[in-house]
Amino acid sequence: MKLISQKDPELDDDYVTIKYRELTPAIEQILHICQGERSVLQCEKEGATHNIDLQDILYLEWVDDRSCVYTKDDVFTMAPSLAALENSLAGRHFVRISRACLCNLFKIKAVSTGLNMRLTAEMVNGERVVVSRHYRDGLLAAIHKLAMEVRN
Repeated sequence: MKLISQKDPELDDDYVTIKYRELTPAIEQILHICQGERSVLQCEKEGATHNIDLQDILYLEWVDDRSCVYTKDDVFTMAPSLAALENSLAGRHFVRISRACLCNLFKIKAVSTGLNMRLTAEMVNGERVVVSRHYRDGLLAAIHKLAMEVRN
C-alpha cells in the first residue's frame, strides 16, 4: 500500500482520498477511522462500563461463562459468547487460536513452535498464549494474508 501525504495551508478544509483495487479489511479499517467511527467493545470491570478500542485488545478468552477482554494492562469482562464475538469481529483481524481464545493479529509480537505441533504466540506485552493444533493453520494463514495486505 502506498501512502501520499501533502500539507497544503491554503485548503479551507481537510480531506482524505482513498483509492483501492479491492476493499480489504485493512482498507475498511482506514475508512472507519477517517469517518470518525471508533471500533469499541463495551466491557465491564468492577461494576463500571468501559468502551475498549479494538486496537487496544490483545486477545479475548472464554472463562467461567464470560468473555474476558485482555488489554496491555487490564482485564475486562463481557457477556457475549466467544462465537458471537468472533462473528462480530469478522474482518477486524481477530482470529481464533483455540476453542476458548480469539487473538488480535496486530498484537502478536512473535510466534514460536511448541510441543505436539502447537504454537505459542507472544503478545506485544510479553504475555504468551497457546495456539492449539486445530487452529494452527488458520492462524498461520491469517498472518500470511495480513503480511500480503501490508506489502501491497
